[in-house]
Amino acid sequence: MSASDPTASLPIDLGAGNPAEGVMGGLLVSIFFACILYGMTTLQAFMYYQKYPNDIPLLRFLVTAVWILETVHTAFCMQFVYAYLISGFADFANFIAVHWSVGVAIASSVAVALCVQGYYTWRVYVVSGRFALWSAVIAFCALARVGFGIGSTCLTYIYPNWLQLRELKVGLATVSGGLGAAALVDLLVALTLTFYLKRNRTGFHKESNSMVNKILVYTVNTGAITGAASLVCVLLFAFKKDSLIFLGFFAIQTKLYANSFLGSLNARTHLRNASQNTGGGRMFSSNSRGGPEFTISSPRGAVPVIEVTRQTVRHTDHGESYDAPDELDMKVLKGGELPY
Repeated sequence: MSASDPTASLPIDLGAGNPAEGVMGGLLVSIFFACILYGMTTLQAFMYYQKYPNDIPLLRFLVTAVWILETVHTAFCMQFVYAYLISGFADFANFIAVHWSVGVAIASSVAVALCVQGYYTWRVYVVSGRFALWSAVIAFCALARVGFGIGSTCLTYIYPNWLQLRELKVGLATVSGGLGAAALVDLLVALTLTFYLKRNRTGFHKESNSMVNKILVYTVNTGAITGAASLVCVLLFAFKKDSLIFLGFFAIQTKLYANSFLGSLNARTHLRNASQNTGGGRMFSSNSRGGPEFTISSPRGAVPVIEVTRQTVRHTDHGESYDAPDELDMKVLKGGELPY
């Protein structure tokens, strides 16, 4: 094989029966799983529009934007796999080329991360009692992830092949910096929400605390999964240079972000129904001016109960607040409603 042959520099054994299996096999399988996750994203978007028609327009627009960006990302992931395996069939030199659609896929992935992490930053801002400084720290990390992502996108058009790009320190810096910033945002969001939810948890009601615990578990697990995906992408980019599998895991990470975002929105009804089924009463709030709100309730036909509620300021996911007036509900005395 001559020195001028571009395949001479490939870090693969061209004498093997099928060199494409080692270079492209992992990428093909991971893109397949990413497409399954895209199907879940589409289903969750459909469920959201069915369940929450009264959400604020901005939130509904954000859901639409995430789904459109996910569709674009999936289409271009399939496009570069097609270019490598079908259009460039049996052309091993094609494996080292950075296809133009890779840059578009990275850009759309960065846009999805910006939408999702922007939403999580807003939730931190609301839950923390509008603590702007801490929210600004998280927002800065999210914007840093966007900056590194733009840098990675530009590098895919500057350098024509993966051998050059993956040997460059700046290439590793943009990839590790972007994914590292994304993992840091996930960690900060999980820690912040955990802190404030545990601090505001009431000690009077087991069902209320159970709901808070479920929210905490979901938040921590989501951040751990997306953070682990970011770490795997960096390791594969840096050390698995004879394969393009890192692109597949990068696609999976994007789908995980979209699904975590839509899942957190759709879980609201599930948590509310679970609270009503377990306690037969209301969701509790300890974020009050006059003391904790507590309710003791029971299903119909059970032991007589009295409900007591104190004035409470409740906060929604959108930053809105409203007063719940003092209430003495005697309708459930003796297991039924009183005649009026």
